[in-house]
Amino acid sequence: MIWVPNQLVGAPSGTDVTIDCQTEAYPKSINYWSFRDSKTMLFPNKKYVTSDTEKRYHIHMRLTIRDLSQSDFGNYKCISKNSLGETEGSIRLYEIPKPSLAPKSASELNRANKEGKFISPCLLIKQQ
Repeated sequence: MIWVPNQLVGAPSGTDVTIDCQTEAYPKSINYWSFRDSKTMLFPNKKYVTSDTEKRYHIHMRLTIRDLSQSDFGNYKCISKNSLGETEGSIRLYEIPKPSLAPKSASELNRANKEGKFISPCLLIKQQ
C-alpha cells in the first residue's frame, strides 16, 4: 500500500522542496522515486536527496529537490515493489510565484513617520 499525504505541491523556482510518500508492504519492498512517468530511479546526487525512515514494514520516503528550476516541475512518483506486486503514488510539483517583499516592520513605519512620510494603511495592506 502507498499513501501520498500531498498529491499537489507548489514551490517557487530557486528554492528546495521536499515531497513524501508512506508505504507498507510484506514481504519488504524496494522503494524508489521516478520523474516524468519514467520507471527509471532517481539516484541521490547534488540535485536529489532521498531519505527513508523504516519501522517494520512501514516506510516513510522523502525526496528533496534542491534549487528548483523550470525543468524540475512535473510529475514525481514514489514506487514500491516486492515479490507480490508493485504500487505507486503520484505527486505533481508545480511552480508558484516567489513571495513578495516582507511587510514593513513597526520600527520602519515609525522611522518613516518621524521623517514626515505618510504611509497609508491601505498601502500596507496591499504590500502584504
